Amino acid sequence: MVVERDQDIPSSRVPIIDLSNPDQELVARAVVKASEEWGVFQLINHGITTELIQRLQDVGRRFFELSEAEKKDVAKLDDSREGYARRYTLDLEKRIGTVDQLFHNVWPPSAVNYSYWPKNPQDYREVNEEYTRQVKMLSEKIMEWLSVGLGLRREAIKY
Repeated sequence: MVVERDQDIPSSRVPIIDLSNPDQELVARAVVKASEEWGVFQLINHGITTELIQRLQDVGRRFFELSEAEKKDVAKLDDSREGYARRYTLDLEKRIGTVDQLFHNVWPPSAVNYSYWPKNPQDYREVNEEYTRQVKMLSEKIMEWLSVGLGLRREAIKY
């Protein structure tokens, strides 16, 4: 769905906002309106490349394919919310499975503890940092639009 000038956003679906629209004022109004009416929206053509998203998925998949011993190099400590952990084993009618997770901060830089970031795959850090940069830039733009929509200075709301 592409939002046209002053077009109402349908109330039966989560609004989809196309950031490739050259009328950035219209895009900003659509973000504000969707936020007011829904509190959520989907962005398309946001500038984060499919290649980067696939690379992020790939390094994550490769990490979880490592041996348990390798994954434990970044294991979660009892007093931390960061790190690798095998949360629980499922037994859904004897179909046993496990749920592994890896959590680490990516922003702000003062909260990043690289001891919880895998060294293998070797490009894990590079890809995560690039994805974080892209998401941060997009988030800053959204915060600017919301600031203006609230009648504030463009830089009033910070990521």
